[in-house]
Amino acid sequence: MQDAQLRQRSAERFGLALPITMEGEECSSHDISATGVLIESSAAPPLGSQVSLMLQYRAHGQDFSLGCTGEVVRVEKHGDNYNIAVRLAEPLFQDAVPQEGGTG
Repeated sequence: MQDAQLRQRSAERFGLALPITMEGEECSSHDISATGVLIESSAAPPLGSQVSLMLQYRAHGQDFSLGCTGEVVRVEKHGDNYNIAVRLAEPLFQDAVPQEGGTG
């Protein structure tokens, strides 16, 4: 990975396959962080477009959905599908992102 990309990341990423709906299309995640998600999809939205996401997950024996929005910052062909990097408009977990001038 390029040094500029590493410096640009503000939150730790976790390899996590979650079902995600992007603009009504069922997709899945490759990895996720508080500030972004890498999605695999059969369709590619335009670079720079704003997208709506719905993340589905299970915790404590219950199913949950979490809605969020973000900007498409990278699209790469991956076999028959696309890998789509989305920078989230708001962090998923506010406490997980270090704040400037503070200790976190």
